[in-house]
Amino acid sequence: MKAIILYIAFFITSFTVSAQELWTLQRCLETGSVNNLSFRLRQLEILSAQTTARSAVMGFLPVVNATANHSYSIGSTIDPATNNRVSSTIQSDNFSVNAQMDIVNFNNFTEARRNKIAVLKATANKAATEAEYSLSILENYFTVLYTQELLKIQQGQFENAKYNLERLKKEAALGSKPQSDLYDMQVSYAQEENNILATTQLLYNQKLALLQFMNVTSTSPDAMVLEHVAMAETNTKPVADLYENALASYPKIKAAELNEAVAAKNVTIQKNGYLPVLSAFYSYSSFYYLPINQPGDVSVNPFWKQLADNKNHYVGLQLSVPLFNGLKTRRDVQLAKIERQKATVGVEQEKIALRQAIEQETAKQEQNIVLVNKLEETRKLAQKSFETTQAKFTNGIVEAIVFTSSKNQLLTTEYNLLKAKFTAQYLSLKLHFLETNGFP
Repeated sequence: MKAIILYIAFFITSFTVSAQELWTLQRCLETGSVNNLSFRLRQLEILSAQTTARSAVMGFLPVVNATANHSYSIGSTIDPATNNRVSSTIQSDNFSVNAQMDIVNFNNFTEARRNKIAVLKATANKAATEAEYSLSILENYFTVLYTQELLKIQQGQFENAKYNLERLKKEAALGSKPQSDLYDMQVSYAQEENNILATTQLLYNQKLALLQFMNVTSTSPDAMVLEHVAMAETNTKPVADLYENALASYPKIKAAELNEAVAAKNVTIQKNGYLPVLSAFYSYSSFYYLPINQPGDVSVNPFWKQLADNKNHYVGLQLSVPLFNGLKTRRDVQLAKIERQKATVGVEQEKIALRQAIEQETAKQEQNIVLVNKLEETRKLAQKSFETTQAKFTNGIVEAIVFTSSKNQLLTTEYNLLKAKFTAQYLSLKLHFLETNGFP
């Protein structure tokens, strides 16, 4: 019976391991870029900008429209023969074709240039969104990875707690250990169980948040296992060099600069409201009329004959010179200038934010490198102290409370060292991304 239970436990464990999915940082980035709806919205903005943009020549194509109307004039008139008023109804049909085109209109050129820049701006906005998303994925990935490794340390130390608890139970039963040591060990054992439970729940929630951030529903958080990221090369470049490289490659800077360029074109468009517009126009028209219920015999030419006889051509040039419109143009120019100033400030804001981010992450990286080296030394000392205390506890020289304190000291050092190592690796990858807009 015992063999059957062990077989079933082994089968369940094997199935759980085989059902786990290994996720790499690259896979998370690629999956998120496909599933995230923000990228689809940005792509639609690009398509919208491309549809709006057109050549300046298109603005000089003529606008042609045709009109036709069919009407009746119902009333009365004087019959000359009888000098009496009689009813009169006249049917009339009017037809015209009108065409107008700009010959000189400065806005056609300016709007065409602005719309081309708008396409580049929409593309840069998408790239900026992708960059921000990649950094968020990186942060969430390392958050989960740290907790995942933290749980492994806790589970490894829990095996030691099981061993010591079982040994202490036997020794307490034989009277070689005081009952108080057993109580202390049971409390320590329960605390470690609680810590493992809390870390397991935290890990589940962090994995769930990462999957939701990638918009993935086909994978369970329990089945998700993150792979370690290859250690990035520690940055040794000065902040000034990193900043100069980042200015040339970081998408948010490019998007802000293109937004400023669009705002500058909008100022020019509003200023063009002071300039005259020269246009040409042409109109062809004709009409047909038919008296209905007129006294006497009224003879009218046929429909097509009247259209030919009544045709009219109207052609000319029109020069429109703005003189005064209630200072509306002046107001629009001032508003456009303010928007450009806001866009200029926006560029400076993005540059300052980028510089400050590089300064902060560089400082943190340097601090974490020093911290890792210091914690490595502390962990070695804590490990030796724990091994000594373990031997003393086994031989009955120290009490359980002293042993537990030494063990907690080692665990705390290992936790801090693990966090410092992952933080240093995360900062190296983030700095590389800020500098090159990509991961190594």
